[in-house]
Amino acid sequence: MECQVVEGRAAGGHAARFYRWGTWVLVVAGFLAWNVPANAVEGGKLIEKDGKYVFVEDQDPALKLLLERAVKQGWITEEEYEQVKKESEERAYLLSPSFKAWYDRGFNFSMNDNAFLLKIRFRAQMRYTQRYRNEAWRNPGDAKNFPELLGVFGDYRAVRSEPNYSQFNLRRARLYFMGHLFDPDFKYYVQFRAETAENAQAPGSLALFDLNFTSTHFSWLNVMFGQYKVFFNRAQINSTASMQFAERALVMDAFTASGLDRRDIGITVMNDEELYPVNYYLGVFNGAGPAFNRFGSFLSEEITPNCPGGAAGGNPFPSPAGCPTNQRNLNANPRFDIDRLMLTGRVQWNILGRPGYGEGDLFYSETPQLAVGGGYSYNPAINTASNASFVGIDLANLNFRRQLAAFGNGRQLGWGLIDYSTWAVDGIFKYRGFSLQSEFYFKTITLHEKGLPCMNTTCTVTAPGRIGNALGWYVQSGYYLIPRKLELAARFAYWDPDTNAADDLIHQTDVSLNWFLNGTYDHQIMVTYSNVQMGTGGYAIGRSAPLPPGSGTVPVDLVGGRLIENAIRVQYQIFF
Repeated sequence: MECQVVEGRAAGGHAARFYRWGTWVLVVAGFLAWNVPANAVEGGKLIEKDGKYVFVEDQDPALKLLLERAVKQGWITEEEYEQVKKESEERAYLLSPSFKAWYDRGFNFSMNDNAFLLKIRFRAQMRYTQRYRNEAWRNPGDAKNFPELLGVFGDYRAVRSEPNYSQFNLRRARLYFMGHLFDPDFKYYVQFRAETAENAQAPGSLALFDLNFTSTHFSWLNVMFGQYKVFFNRAQINSTASMQFAERALVMDAFTASGLDRRDIGITVMNDEELYPVNYYLGVFNGAGPAFNRFGSFLSEEITPNCPGGAAGGNPFPSPAGCPTNQRNLNANPRFDIDRLMLTGRVQWNILGRPGYGEGDLFYSETPQLAVGGGYSYNPAINTASNASFVGIDLANLNFRRQLAAFGNGRQLGWGLIDYSTWAVDGIFKYRGFSLQSEFYFKTITLHEKGLPCMNTTCTVTAPGRIGNALGWYVQSGYYLIPRKLELAARFAYWDPDTNAADDLIHQTDVSLNWFLNGTYDHQIMVTYSNVQMGTGGYAIGRSAPLPPGSGTVPVDLVGGRLIENAIRVQYQIFF
């Protein structure tokens, strides 16, 4: 670049010195501009690094200092300074790569001046389980809360087992893709899982777990849509990567927003959790669980319109005039509830600090962290079984029924159409390695059929009574014996699956010792002891007397007793 002498300055020694200084400054400027690593924009920009946002100036500090001193000493004019600055920034921008790759708690790929960001992470939990069950698990076992469903008709089978259980298990294997598109305020999140539950009857396979997009352009009105965890209760919002125990308590799974699964497909509006002391979440969902919608559910009926369904040879319900004798016709299955949606809401008040949703005080909070919250969910017309011969054994939607059984709501199977209204209230406190959190749940179960379910084709035998509501709660606490390294935690949970029944309560006690190898959840070893005691009282359609005709005369819960399980789970987690 040609160096020009400032107009009006004397020639000679001064001019020569200026020429030498100016040349040196421009050479240094060119060299530094060549090595500027980031794209330059006027002023600077915020860059995310190690979970924090740092302001980085566009121009190299050394070059900026030299040019400012050159201006101050009168070696170059302000116009020349601005011109050199502009040219160096343009050169840096043109020479800098449009693609960056680095590792920071995941493999990161940034493109087009951070317009597109992709982070890839993987998490695995490998587990050894040693379990002992009492003789009641051999007979009668559990046919009410967690029954197994078999075949295309979803026949019930009691869960029975021998006392001793020693197994290795790939409990969780997750692959994550996350980042932003077009700009940092339009985020995406994709999660795949390939894992096997402890009681799974088939090998795990790769499945889509989450797929959602979030707009954060307005801090007071973020919008998330797709498939994801419903913002309802604290225990389900929290990830299994940041728990104090190897598994959630049974009561936590039983009181999800839908009653079927913690995930669903829908849309949620909320405000920014990091900016406001009070956070709100309002959502609308299918209410049918992940990867499913209500068009897949049905209600059996006669081929003749407005006539109830039933098995050949009899109708368990009073038939309107003109209805024919029942003839089972599986082709007559209307999609009756495709206009139903689940409504959810949650509010959280961060009274002190921001304790977040992770369990335990891993970060050893120097100031008290306190928050309280609550949620409500209404999920209408869950088809637990339709009214063919009687509601107990019809070919109902198996997806709904299997989800109910998997999450411990098996007592609600067979009651026809059910509306759920569920409440949750929670609180959490963290301070200097100590943590305490608790939740209370209550679910109202409303049956569409006002009469008692029929137990034979002539409806001369009915169920002995209606199912009640459900309630439960838990409290858990932990303390870091060695800050950020070794935690001891304990939990007690209570669950009443049917408030109209006796001797059916479920109690769970857990103690866990957790070792964090690098001071984060990303690398840890967990040893959890669990004691579960499950009552066998109460009534379940198709599994308790009276029984459906043709299914035998001895109910599976004829032999009573309390189901007791003691288990030790040793789990290793790696998250990178």
